[in-house]
Amino acid sequence: MTIQEPCSDIPRNHRCTQRRLRDDIAENPSRYRVLTGERPTGPMHLGRYFGTLAERVRLHQRGVDTFIILADYQVITDRDAIGEVRDNVFRAVLDYLAAGIDPQRATIFTHSAIPALNQLVLPFLSLVTEAELHRNPTFKAEHAAKR
Repeated sequence: MTIQEPCSDIPRNHRCTQRRLRDDIAENPSRYRVLTGERPTGPMHLGRYFGTLAERVRLHQRGVDTFIILADYQVITDRDAIGEVRDNVFRAVLDYLAAGIDPQRATIFTHSAIPALNQLVLPFLSLVTEAELHRNPTFKAEHAAKR
């Protein structure tokens, strides 16, 4: 009898990598740390919940060290009308708590609360080419909306 390595039945590809990562996270969650976040632009909707929030909660509840940034400065700099940023940040925190993020085990913070993040913006912006920017779905949608 031959013992097969995980994913040996399929070519090395994205699915195989995802499966290995998912299995390793399940076995060793403390080896991982996730930095994730969003721009607090408005109330929670089903697309945001099922598209991102549910997975963040799942990883957090498995024991992955979780840092969540609410990118309030991005809302200010990339929107024509910023709306109620403070209220949207507050509502986003409530959404995370209601969905199952434990504030005792996760770090939730705003971009504006960490001055060093602004110092990193320029170097990081220089790493992205214009071609890469135009492939980004968020940029493409916002660029199209401004036309």
